[in-house]
Amino acid sequence: MTVSNNGMAMPAFPPKIDCSEAIQDSPRFRATVAQHTAYFNRLENRLNEMLRHITAMIDFSKNYVNTFYKLTVSVNQLCDESFSGNPLASTTFQGLSEAYAHTVNLFRTYYDHSNVVIYTKLSNFIKNELTKVAESRAHFENMSQSMDEALVKNAGISRQKPADATEGRNALTAVGTCFAHTTLDYVANINIAHAHKDHMILDALWTLVRESSAFFSKGHATFDEWTAADNGAVADTIQTFAAKSKLIERKMQDVHSLVPKVSSKIEFSRYMGN
Repeated sequence: MTVSNNGMAMPAFPPKIDCSEAIQDSPRFRATVAQHTAYFNRLENRLNEMLRHITAMIDFSKNYVNTFYKLTVSVNQLCDESFSGNPLASTTFQGLSEAYAHTVNLFRTYYDHSNVVIYTKLSNFIKNELTKVAESRAHFENMSQSMDEALVKNAGISRQKPADATEGRNALTAVGTCFAHTTLDYVANINIAHAHKDHMILDALWTLVRESSAFFSKGHATFDEWTAADNGAVADTIQTFAAKSKLIERKMQDVHSLVPKVSSKIEFSRYMGN
């Protein structure tokens, strides 16, 4: 066991497989293979866990983008329904709506591409590398069983029958040779999977970082352009409306001063009427 950065005990990386031990099918080889099998099982379980998280991210991002789009539609409807009589407000709404649309497009492109790419790369590693290891392990186990059966059969042949003994030895040699090649294929696939996992998994994870960097860079460039075109118009409009609202507030504070005058006029009208 090894210790991780956070102090937790972690399984040690399995030792390298000795090909001479593999050909001999020694107990040490079997023990080492068992460690590699456990290692790849842990690796596949962790990668599948990551794929489930990415799948959830894909679902959440689709919902986020779709909801953001609906918000943009609602903003446009709000402008048409409640601000169509105010040209300055309508123009400002249009500018903000364009900014919302840019945001939706940026998020949609980012989420659709980045999540799918990392998912594809990780799942391809499982399908192409770990599946090969599993398949070669199955062939190895089948040949191991055939080797055991050939040994038992050869041991049961009477040595007093030279022809049968020769046939048994030949059969055992053929099975043994096939078993040796199958074992070496298994070892080769284990070593290849270890070699590929380093760059393939890191590249998959790096994809998300690259896509995130590109997303923020593109977003920065997009809104730099939008801000330049806006040239402070939205901020100026908001300040104009804020100043106007304060003026209206002050006028509304004085509106009650009209009450005595109105009351006097009402009383005078009643008097004249009588």
